[in-house]
Amino acid sequence: MTLRPIPVTDLRAQYLALQSDIDDAVQRTLASGWYILGQEAAAFEAEFAAYLTADQHALPTVGCVGVNSGTDALQLALRACGVGPGDEVITVSHTAVATVAAIRLTGATPVLVDIDPQTYTMDPAALPAALTSRTKAIIPVHLYGHPAALGAILAVGRQHGIPVIEDCAQAHGARYHGQ
Repeated sequence: MTLRPIPVTDLRAQYLALQSDIDDAVQRTLASGWYILGQEAAAFEAEFAAYLTADQHALPTVGCVGVNSGTDALQLALRACGVGPGDEVITVSHTAVATVAAIRLTGATPVLVDIDPQTYTMDPAALPAALTSRTKAIIPVHLYGHPAALGAILAVGRQHGIPVIEDCAQAHGARYHGQ
């Protein structure tokens, strides 16, 4: 029997489907000489914020600040919540390394909880046992375009006064209960 690799995703096909738009945006950015903080970045931030507040998403008005990576986005959110050395941050065990790396970059300790085997996202039932006096944030990870069980996760965060920071790197535009 010959084993053949099964491709997870065809990045070339995805690129080819959007090639004209991608190439145009790259050329505009390169021609401007501003790779950060330029007009293209500002346009992206405005367009993405508008997308997130469009009627189909039913979110309140939000801002958008482009950063270089999801790791930095999470690290900035954690620091904005005051997370630092000696603190603990609960996240899910089934995630990309970036989630845990962001926690470690603040000096905090990641506390990994199990997934719900039906959704592959954070199991809210695992949160109470993971909470300690050092828990300063909870990071559910929305995977494969599928949101985690936010209602139950947010309830735990509210009950204990712990902020919930959503890792949405793999679920832009995903809906949770129609929102």
